[in-house]
Amino acid sequence: MVRASITLVETSPQGHIALVFDANFHITDSTGKIVASTSDGVDASVAKIGGASKDRIITVAFSQDGSLFATCNNEKTVTIYNTADWTAVRSLVIAKRATAITFDPSGAYLLIADKFGEVHRTPTALSADEIASKPELLLGHVSIVCDVKMSHGSPSFVLTCDRDEKLRVSKYPNAYNIQSFGLGHTEFVTTIATAQFAPNNAVTGSGDGTIRLWDISSGQLVQTMDLRDLLEPYYANGRARVGVSNFEDRNAATQRYGVLRVRSIEGQRMFVAAVERFPVVVMFSFGEGPALANMRVVDVARPVADVAVLGDRIVAAYAPPSDEDNDDLAVVLEPTNGDLTTDETLSAALNALSTQQIETAAPAPSIYVWGNKMYMDPPKDDEE
Repeated sequence: MVRASITLVETSPQGHIALVFDANFHITDSTGKIVASTSDGVDASVAKIGGASKDRIITVAFSQDGSLFATCNNEKTVTIYNTADWTAVRSLVIAKRATAITFDPSGAYLLIADKFGEVHRTPTALSADEIASKPELLLGHVSIVCDVKMSHGSPSFVLTCDRDEKLRVSKYPNAYNIQSFGLGHTEFVTTIATAQFAPNNAVTGSGDGTIRLWDISSGQLVQTMDLRDLLEPYYANGRARVGVSNFEDRNAATQRYGVLRVRSIEGQRMFVAAVERFPVVVMFSFGEGPALANMRVVDVARPVADVAVLGDRIVAAYAPPSDEDNDDLAVVLEPTNGDLTTDETLSAALNALSTQQIETAAPAPSIYVWGNKMYMDPPKDDEE
């Protein structure tokens, strides 16, 4: 038996860290102490979160003020929690399987992107005399929507990216009014990052191995940063994992550089990215121009599954270990004298946590599976 790995990590302005493992999650404070959990077997002093998922959680988000936390699982159940006491304030079943969720700036609505190319929104709370209705359709793509984010500042825009290599910027809440398209990626676009220090810009990551900077208003591609030269040595020295040749992992026998996640580090005017199969986090700064600069890699012990930002610290969740690896769950990096070093205290606290015991640690499926344009999920009996 081995310990289940962390599949998603999310942080809040109040210092909460959400660590997702399969159908459960822990909420810790900024010291790594569990304060709430859906999992059995935690200390009696920990708030037990009801309404636990019965299927794998695939996306999570905190509201901008940290007062709400939402999850969506593979059964298409969305649950919204009040982070003051971790009670569920809303639960609903959506029609299509979600890929990403985010709250609007007010926290009054949750936006839900799905594999059928649509983004809906639903109220985060209902008054006693309100009747729950179907989520409102905001916008549609013609392929899988991979991520959804809100812009900062005014006017407000909703940003979406898809499997057909594009970024869409739509006015919010009237998202049928398209502000711009960002065209230039040559593979599916996996992730979007926006930042308070760059309200007119967005950063995207893709299966094409690039990170790109965009002007939101015009859709103009401002800059492209190619990861290949920086990361190719990790294939040469064997530290980057190459997949196996089957449907579950299209990463076989090729040197791919798929960007899993990009996040902003507000206090440092920087961004951090995780790249599939690589035991690194990629850092780059945002400067005048606007421009991205000073791209560099920081080595960690194992390939990274997800990355989040806690103040100025970076929380990187490790992908499932291979036989020769240790079973650490995560590593926390902090800025020290212009460099990044391991926050040993918080890293140790997170790695001491129990998740759940499983038979084997299955490798995470490659993003190139669903990124392939011929890919379709095996249908379930109740799925349209």
